[in-house]
Amino acid sequence: MSKRKSFTLIEAIYVIVILAFLLIGGFQIINKLFVRNFIAKQTSDFEFISQQTLDQVSLILYSRIPLSVIGYDPVTHDFKYIGDIEEGESYPVLEWIGYASEAMKDYNLSGFIDLYGSDKNSKKIKCMDFNYTFIENVLKNKYDNNNDLNETAAVIFAGSFDRGEEGVLSDYNDSFGWHGHKHEYVYTFDEPTSSTNNNTFLTLNDFQSGNIYEKFYLADGAYAIALLKDLNDSLFSQCGDLNLNKFDKSTTLVLFYNYRPWMGETFCADNNGTPAGNVTILAENVNAFKVRKVNSHLELLMELFKSKADINVSVSKQKVAF
Repeated sequence: MSKRKSFTLIEAIYVIVILAFLLIGGFQIINKLFVRNFIAKQTSDFEFISQQTLDQVSLILYSRIPLSVIGYDPVTHDFKYIGDIEEGESYPVLEWIGYASEAMKDYNLSGFIDLYGSDKNSKKIKCMDFNYTFIENVLKNKYDNNNDLNETAAVIFAGSFDRGEEGVLSDYNDSFGWHGHKHEYVYTFDEPTSSTNNNTFLTLNDFQSGNIYEKFYLADGAYAIALLKDLNDSLFSQCGDLNLNKFDKSTTLVLFYNYRPWMGETFCADNNGTPAGNVTILAENVNAFKVRKVNSHLELLMELFKSKADINVSVSKQKVAF
């Protein structure tokens, strides 16, 4: 009796079917591993990026001038104080004025004046612990220029809006110089006439009426945050050598800085004022960036999103800027 040396057709078909099931099962397992790995890695990256971005933004916002934070529409050129924006209203650009917090160390900038040593009639204020040369050098290094301090900074008295309470200013439009409006609460100044014992006298410009308060902010520039999709692409030629073709314009978040509304300036990708300042990329894959005012602080919401081969990964993160 001879031994069989080959498979029958039925047996071969069985083997092929079994191998097919094994291959399909193996592919599904590998595909699930790939999906899990992609989701885990992308989620981890998004967690880090969103936290890093919100930390950076909240740090800059911490040194903001209260009540200077606005929402701005670059199409209609309308803007509104952040605390007055109602549900359903759209102001895609967030803007605010910052003060020179970097100089407020070792009494080089105390942020207080001597009311008795100041003269409202001559518009001269005596700034206590105000090292003019040191502060000027700090801002030169910060903005990489050789501008004198009076060409960069301005004085804003804290007054009664120190905590950013609504209803204090009679007209938000003409308070800080936003987008061609007046800057009735922002005062430029001449170079100091005298400085003794680290105290400096500043002569304010455009000071017609109002009160001089003990506490003041030394405003040194404005900031704006927006998604590229909400801005006019053609205006980015005013922003230097930023190559927008490298980024997805629908999901890239940018930060503008180093411009001064009280001097008639606006951020470089805007045409409602004199374009000025710089721009940098904050984050990519940003699906949404929202800010709302709650009491005296700001709540930031950022959502990152990415899709690949029908795999969707989304991470939302919140942070409070005090």
